[in-house]
Amino acid sequence: MIDITKLKTAQEWIEKLANGINPLTSEPAKEDDIVNNVHISRCLFFVREMLEKIEAKETASSRKNPFWMTSLEAEKIVVSNPCGIAQFTKAINESVPADMKPLSVATVIKWLRHNGYLYEVNIDEKHKTNLPTDKGVQLGITIKVQQNSEGKDYNRVFYDVTAQRFMLSNIESIALFK
Repeated sequence: MIDITKLKTAQEWIEKLANGINPLTSEPAKEDDIVNNVHISRCLFFVREMLEKIEAKETASSRKNPFWMTSLEAEKIVVSNPCGIAQFTKAINESVPADMKPLSVATVIKWLRHNGYLYEVNIDEKHKTNLPTDKGVQLGITIKVQQNSEGKDYNRVFYDVTAQRFMLSNIESIALFK
């Protein structure tokens, strides 16, 4: 979650800079100061506008109700051929009201790890991934080796229809999981 107070401060300072004012002293910047360059000033006004959009989105998001779905509502979700977790959560989120926060991929992954269907492994010093446990494989969670845009192999996790239906039948538990 974004700190709205810091965001507002950043907006104010950037606006002052864009208008050629030192945000720390409120004094006009010197004529030859870089912030008085028209290109820099335009860029700063653009950044201020983008920060306003982020603030509006964050404020609207904070007013939304938390994600919730009953098992009966979840039964109406159409499950498809094996898919990734993002596609699965997207199918769920397409049926939630606009005033509700969407179900996050991270929440589902954490719930699956907590319940012993996935485990986290380090790929290298900077990257981690989740792989199915034996329990997860029995449920219908599989791995397929794919190539990224650079031609490098990676493991992609898929959830078959049985695994998707299982998650949907536990949607209330997933929704409450923190």
